[in-house]
Amino acid sequence: MAEKKTGAAKHSADYRDRQKEVAEKLGIEKVFFKMPAGIKAAMAAEIEHHGYAQVQELWHDLALSWIAQVPEERSRRLERPDAPAFYISPTLARQFEAASTAEIKRDPGDEIIRPQTDRAAHEPF
Repeated sequence: MAEKKTGAAKHSADYRDRQKEVAEKLGIEKVFFKMPAGIKAAMAAEIEHHGYAQVQELWHDLALSWIAQVPEERSRRLERPDAPAFYISPTLARQFEAASTAEIKRDPGDEIIRPQTDRAAHEPF
């Protein structure tokens, strides 16, 4: 048997229904996505720096400014030629170095000869 709602619960449910109707009428929908903590912290700093009251305001303004750009500018910004194709973390670099060293020990003869780093080797005569 279904539980009957209390007055407060009914009022809350009615309020949520009204809010949902208003959102549908205005064409508003919720959007959820995952974001790295660093970007979230940077966005929070920007919200505070620029005086936004809510993160929604900032996202709304960002979307409107994006849409206002000419298509060529949007395409240019999405290309990101400065972005690396991949990122090698320090941990991955250490793992690669350790694996390389172990492989050289198993099969000697391919040792790496590091370049000289003293200035005398690079100065002209």
